[in-house]
Amino acid sequence: MPEALAEVSPPARFTLGRFLDVIDWVVAKLVIASMTVMLVVVAGQVFFRYALNLSVDWAEEISRLSFVWSVFLAIPLGVKRGAHVGISLLTDRFPAALQDKLFRAMNLLAIALMAVVAYEAVVLTIDQWDEPMSTLDTSVGLFMLPLAVGATHALLHLVSGVFVGPPVKQAVVTE
Repeated sequence: MPEALAEVSPPARFTLGRFLDVIDWVVAKLVIASMTVMLVVVAGQVFFRYALNLSVDWAEEISRLSFVWSVFLAIPLGVKRGAHVGISLLTDRFPAALQDKLFRAMNLLAIALMAVVAYEAVVLTIDQWDEPMSTLDTSVGLFMLPLAVGATHALLHLVSGVFVGPPVKQAVVTE
């Protein structure tokens, strides 16, 4: 473990891990709820349109908003598990110690990028907060807010990755 990381006590790493586990559990439930809202609203809109020849004005905006929230809240859950697309043809051939150092270095670069994304998302959310949606009496900023929340959550997982190292690789089951 690099010297700077050795200074972080195991209890501090454990506390960050437990904190993220709680956040992940809550976020997973929010993603499920958001996907459920999207499914119910879209199915209801289809029923109203084709069975009753009626249309619900706000259905498209609510379904889009639910989709945006579910996507941006789910991204950090993938970051935690290392589930995002990566090309490891070369890096899988490196010794384990070098793979670990490379993972931590890439997390440091990703932290810088994610900090910029989170900051800009907050700026855009604030900038758009006074703008109303076309069919709902609420802010357009609600479309940018999940990006700020998701980027901040992902940032915490990237910081954790610097201290903990790469996630344990899961065996791929084929039948």
